[in-house]
Amino acid sequence: MTGEPLGEGDWQKEPDTKPERLLSLTLALLSNSVGLSKEELFRSVRGYSLAIEDGVKPDAINKMFERDKQSLRDMGVQVETFIRDSDMDDNTESRYFIPAETFVWPKGTSLTPNQLRLLELAAKVWARASFSAEASRAVMRLKALGMASEGLELAGFAPRILTNEPGILQLEEAARDRLEVTFDYRAPERSVERRVVHPWQVRHVAGQWLLVCWDVERQDVRNFMLKRIVSRIKPTGEQFEAITQAQLEDALERLRLFTLQNTAVVSVVPGTEAWVHFEMDSHAHGGSTTYEFNFMDVHLLAEQLRVFGATVTVHAPSELRDAIRSGLEKVANAHA
Repeated sequence: MTGEPLGEGDWQKEPDTKPERLLSLTLALLSNSVGLSKEELFRSVRGYSLAIEDGVKPDAINKMFERDKQSLRDMGVQVETFIRDSDMDDNTESRYFIPAETFVWPKGTSLTPNQLRLLELAAKVWARASFSAEASRAVMRLKALGMASEGLELAGFAPRILTNEPGILQLEEAARDRLEVTFDYRAPERSVERRVVHPWQVRHVAGQWLLVCWDVERQDVRNFMLKRIVSRIKPTGEQFEAITQAQLEDALERLRLFTLQNTAVVSVVPGTEAWVHFEMDSHAHGGSTTYEFNFMDVHLLAEQLRVFGATVTVHAPSELRDAIRSGLEKVANAHA
């Protein structure tokens, strides 16, 4: 390195990759409700514009575009084509777009916790990718060419996955920023207690969201079920020191061993809502309607299974059967 500034011709082009090109193409096709022509796409999507600059023949670029369209369609993206009335005399002016409504989550869709966690991870990956240099360049080109609104934001296209645990994002941020927090917690068959903790990690284990943390008062690692937090989560204003990887791994190993001690065995009636719930959240097991799985909290599991009524039969443990029966008796007495 000489420290001298590079001239315009000294910059090396970053190689184009198909995933980056497909992401850029998707964002471009989502950005304009009236669609974009091939020419407009070839100018705005970096993969195509680089090919043009490198002297690739138009026929080869067209074939690349057709393959990319098919790749998107194979992944379930609805790439649509139409010709404007003003262009009917020239069928080469086809315009392409992705209807924004096809990126809306279907109404009534229900996901298991494991499926939800996978979608959350995918959403985070999408969010990071949508702010990549490649995607940003594509949108800047579209804006410069007048083919996208100035208010277009890439993050607007990112999927937003919500959970039923309102405190999950706040706890994840507190763990990231090492912020001490406090909340009220109701343990099974106990009164509400105030907890002050150092959040380490939010985990999804055996069907439940929980917080792995350091309990300040008890001076020990604790796991708190998010469903049992009964107040707002508030920062105390204190920041704690970063933990070591060994500390976290030890806490997670203790959690894993605890979970392995709790195993439930249930059978379900085929074709019912309960069957769909377990079938979609389990590994393939030869068509059996009996499921064996680990759990974290027998009372919370009983609440989940109770809604399936007689379509679920609990074989083990007996504590789970008792918890379900007790809950049903309380409901019956309340409506007597």
